[in-house]
Amino acid sequence: MNKIKQNKKRQNDENIINNKFRSLFSSENLRITCYIIPYLTYKEVISLSKVNKSFHKTIRSHKVIKSYIIKSKLQPESRLLFYSTNLNLSSIKLTIEQELSEYKIKDNYYQKILSLAKEAYNKDKKFKKICDEIDRDLHRTFYNKKFTKGNGRQMLRNVLASIGFIRPEIGYCQGMNFIGGALINLIDNEEKCFWIFLSFIDNINLNLLYLKNMPDFLIRVYQLKKFMEFYFPKLYNHFRRTQINIDLFFSKWLLTIFANYFPFDVLYKVWDVFIIDKWKALFKFCMIILFFMKEDMMKMDLGMFFDYFRSDEVLTSLSFEQMIKHYNDYKITNKKLKELKEDYYVSQVEAKLNNPNTEWEDDQNEYVINYKKELEYHLKMVKEPMDNLLKKIEKIDKEYDIKLEKYDKQFDIVSKLKIEIDAKNEVKTGYENILKNLENSNIINNENNDNNNKLNNTEGILGSIKSFFTTDNSENAKIQKKIKDINKILEEKIKNLNYNEKILDKYKNELEKSRNEQNLLKQQLLNMEKNSNKTKKDLLKNLSEKLKLSAKFVATSKY
Repeated sequence: MNKIKQNKKRQNDENIINNKFRSLFSSENLRITCYIIPYLTYKEVISLSKVNKSFHKTIRSHKVIKSYIIKSKLQPESRLLFYSTNLNLSSIKLTIEQELSEYKIKDNYYQKILSLAKEAYNKDKKFKKICDEIDRDLHRTFYNKKFTKGNGRQMLRNVLASIGFIRPEIGYCQGMNFIGGALINLIDNEEKCFWIFLSFIDNINLNLLYLKNMPDFLIRVYQLKKFMEFYFPKLYNHFRRTQINIDLFFSKWLLTIFANYFPFDVLYKVWDVFIIDKWKALFKFCMIILFFMKEDMMKMDLGMFFDYFRSDEVLTSLSFEQMIKHYNDYKITNKKLKELKEDYYVSQVEAKLNNPNTEWEDDQNEYVINYKKELEYHLKMVKEPMDNLLKKIEKIDKEYDIKLEKYDKQFDIVSKLKIEIDAKNEVKTGYENILKNLENSNIINNENNDNNNKLNNTEGILGSIKSFFTTDNSENAKIQKKIKDINKILEEKIKNLNYNEKILDKYKNELEKSRNEQNLLKQQLLNMEKNSNKTKKDLLKNLSEKLKLSAKFVATSKY
C-alpha cells in the first residue's frame, strides 16, 4: 500500500511539474523558451524535449534551435548529438538498409559497405579510377598531425571510397575530401563520419553539386550573382569591368562548404547554422564574407585578385562572432532561391532556343516544336490589340501636338495682353500720383517745381507726360482726362484678356484630357506587354520543366 501511495504521489508531482513546464513552453511563450534554452547544454535541451509531445514540439521548433545555434551556445562535445538529431541519420540508415537488402545485412552496414568497396576496387575499373582520384587528393587535404602522422588520411580514404561505392552516380568530386577531412578532424570516428557525410549528400542535396558536369553548381553561381548584384552592385559591376569571375572563389566555398577556407573553430559553427538553414545559410555567409572583403576587392584587378585569394587573410581573420552579427542583414529565403532557380532554367532554355545551332533530342524536339506553336499563337493573339493601341496612341499624339501649338499661340496672346495692361496701369498710376501732388500743393510755384522734378525723374513711358504740366488749374482737368482715356483702354483690354483667358483655359482642358487619354492608353499597352511577357515566360518555364534539364542540356555559365 505504501508503494502504491508513493507511486501516486510521484505521479502527481510529475504531473504538477509537467503542467508548469507545459505552460512555460507553450507556443504562446516561444520567446521565453528562446531566452531560457541558451542556459542549458544541448544534451539538456534534447532531454527536456523528450518529456512529452508539447515540449518536443516547442523546444525542437526551428526558431528555438536556430536561436540556440546562432548564439553559439552549442558545446563542442555536443556537436555529434546535434548532427544526429538534425541530420535525420535514422532515415539515411533505413535507406541504406533497403539498398543493401539483397545482402541481407542486419547491422554493421558501414563495415559491409567498406568491404564491398574493397572488393570492387579489384574488379571494377571505373570504381578503381574513382579510388585513384581519391588517393591523389588525400595528400592535399589538411596538414595537421592527424593527417600527416596519424591515421586521418586512411580514415578519410575509407569514408570517401564508401561514399563513392554506395553513390556511384557521384563517385568522387574534388571538394568532398575537405568535407570528409573536417568531419574526421571533429569526430575521429570513421563510421560516424560516413553516416554524417552521407546525410549531407542525401538530405542537404550536396549530391546535385557532385554529379557529372555539376549542374547544380551553375544554378548556385547564378543565384550568388543575383544576390551580389542586389546587395553589392558596385562590387558586382567592378567584377564585370575587370573580368573577375566569381567562380574563382565561389567554387571552393561551395564545393567544400567553406572547409577549405575557414579555420576549424569557425568552420564547425558555420556548419551548425548550415545544418539548420541549409542553402540560404551558405549564401548569407557568402554575402557576409563579401561585405568584409568588398573594400579591398574594389581596388583590385584580376592579377591582384588571384594573389589576394591565395593568402586567405580575410577568411582566416574573421571570427564566427563577427560574421553572425550580420546574419540577418541579408533577406535570403528558400522561396527566393527557388525563384532564382526557375529563372536560371528559363534563361538557359531561352539561350538554347536563340542559338540556331542547338541540337535537341527527339523527345525534347517535340516539346520545343509545341512551345514554338504556342508562342506563335500567343504572339498572333496579342499583335492585333497591341497594334490597335499603338495606332490610337499615335493618333492622340498628333492631335496633342496640334492642340499644344494652339495653346502656345493663345498663351502668347494672353501674355502680351497682360504686359500691355501692366504698362497702362503704370502710366495711370503715374498720372494719379501727379494729380495728387497738384491737389495737395499750397503754393503754385512750389507745386510747379515739384511737378517738374517729378517729371524729370520719371523714366520710360511716364517721361512722355512732361508736356502736360502747366501752372494753372486747367492742368487737373487735362490729367483727369488722360486717366479717363486710360481707363477706357484698360477696360477694353481687360475685357479682351478675359475672353482670351477663357479660350486658353479651354485649350488647357483639352490638353489635359488628351494627356490623360494618352496615359491611360500607354498604361493599357504597358499592362498588355507585361501580361504578354509573363505568358512567354510561363511558356518557357513550362518548356524547361518538360525538358527535364539534364547536365548535358544546361549551358555553361559565363560571367
